[in-house]
Amino acid sequence: MFRAPLRLSWFLATILVVGLTAWGGSQIGARYELRQQTAQLAVDAVLRRELLRSEIERHRLLPTTLARNPQLAIAVDPRTPDSDRRTVVQSLNADFEQLARADGAATLYLVDAVGITRAASNHRLSNTFIGQDYSFRPYFRDAMKSGAGELFAQGTVSGIPGLYLAQRLRERSGVIVTKVEFTDLENTWRRPDEETLVLNHERVVFLTTVQSKRFSTYSPSPTIEGGWISTSLPALYQDWSLVLRRDIGSAVLASSVVGASIGGLLGILSITMVFLLTESRRRRALQRAELQRLVAQRTAELEDSNNRLLREIEERTRSEATVQTLRENLTQANRLAILGQISAGVAHEINQPTAAIRTYVDNAKKLFTRGDSDAALRALEAVVSLTERIGLITQELREFSRRSPGTKERLAVREAIDGAQLLLEQSLKLRRIRILRPTSPETAITFANRTRLEQILVNLIQNATDALADTKNPTITIESGQTANNIWIRVADNGPGVPVDRRADLFSPFSSSKPLGLGLGLVISRDIASDLGGSLEFDPSVTGAAFVVTLPGYKT
Repeated sequence: MFRAPLRLSWFLATILVVGLTAWGGSQIGARYELRQQTAQLAVDAVLRRELLRSEIERHRLLPTTLARNPQLAIAVDPRTPDSDRRTVVQSLNADFEQLARADGAATLYLVDAVGITRAASNHRLSNTFIGQDYSFRPYFRDAMKSGAGELFAQGTVSGIPGLYLAQRLRERSGVIVTKVEFTDLENTWRRPDEETLVLNHERVVFLTTVQSKRFSTYSPSPTIEGGWISTSLPALYQDWSLVLRRDIGSAVLASSVVGASIGGLLGILSITMVFLLTESRRRRALQRAELQRLVAQRTAELEDSNNRLLREIEERTRSEATVQTLRENLTQANRLAILGQISAGVAHEINQPTAAIRTYVDNAKKLFTRGDSDAALRALEAVVSLTERIGLITQELREFSRRSPGTKERLAVREAIDGAQLLLEQSLKLRRIRILRPTSPETAITFANRTRLEQILVNLIQNATDALADTKNPTITIESGQTANNIWIRVADNGPGVPVDRRADLFSPFSSSKPLGLGLGLVISRDIASDLGGSLEFDPSVTGAAFVVTLPGYKT
């Protein structure tokens, strides 16, 4: 009689304890899964944002770089003859097609000053942009007005939405535009039970993994709605924002079931711990260890995701630093290559005064022996003058050869021209080339780095020297002057000049008419001039070739 009620009591107690612990376990499991999913959602949103920003920045450099290409200005210049324009446009179409394919851009096209497309990467398609009028597009008007324009819109020809990045050409002659479509990016983002949305400042969806929501107005919903969680953060580009939504209903349900199972098991173990205390403790220890392992595993996954993001940022920083280092090394290599070319002449320039010093010293000994101290002192004065000459040459070589720190200072143009002429003096003598300086002594003052300006002048004089190899009475003329805000230096020769068909490629890398030339001298010189705040341009002349260096004038 006693055992039946006792068994019933134990049975009811077991049901009650198991029910309570199962309910508690389900709540704990659901809340734990919700926290983990929320944290993972925030990390995934950051990764998607960085991927979006990386995609935009990768394409942003293309129009800025292409805007410097002189062929683009020729293609949109109304003064260009039709035959020349067709040739240039045909070449640009092929180049644009190849660049768009390599860069991953949807379309790359050139628009003239009135908004008509002249060249495009999709020139082969029936719905090509060529001939289309885009003067109404805001990105075109912004680029013509301020130099650059950007717009996300649906294509009027293709019907495909994308980001238009525009850059104005020199002298406001036109605009180079690249259209970036995000179809591949949206496919990369697409996951089952998940939505990724990119909104503008008006909360309009323009990038999404759910096609039906494109160009609709996004209404924020509660953090948890029907098993969905969401997070929003700035996209770090213009005023865009990124929203990531994920359906975690099944995951929370699974965790809740697991939690309820664990809770029920704990209840049973609690009821039977009087009889199986040791076994109960062992099982609880195993369960705690498993729970800690899950927590550690999720924590490690989060840390790994963060570390991957940090490594990507560090790799981008190192890549940018590597590009700058390579550019500096290329400039230094060019400077050392020039020194290699002129080293024989400089050695001869030093050997001559050295031999003369030896002769003067021998004569001074003899004169002192004869007691003619005045003549001996005159000989020693000549030795002093010659040693100063050697010191000037070696000092110029040392300054020119070492890596320039890039600092700018008040600099007389005359000093830079003298230094460049000194380095090449013996080479010019051997080739019997005259240097004419009609404006000597030069009075222009600039704010620049002397070593880097000398490198530009040595490059120009060396190129002129090579061009005069077969010219009778070879002459190089170096002139300089000053305007209101700038100074200029013009280096010209009386050689055969530059053929018209090669002038467009003068400043293109690896374009050289020399048998062993790399075609980098003028490219490096123009980059140096740009770093100094100026420019280097070809100056067409009736005879020979001429180049003009323009730098900011010195302002007190």
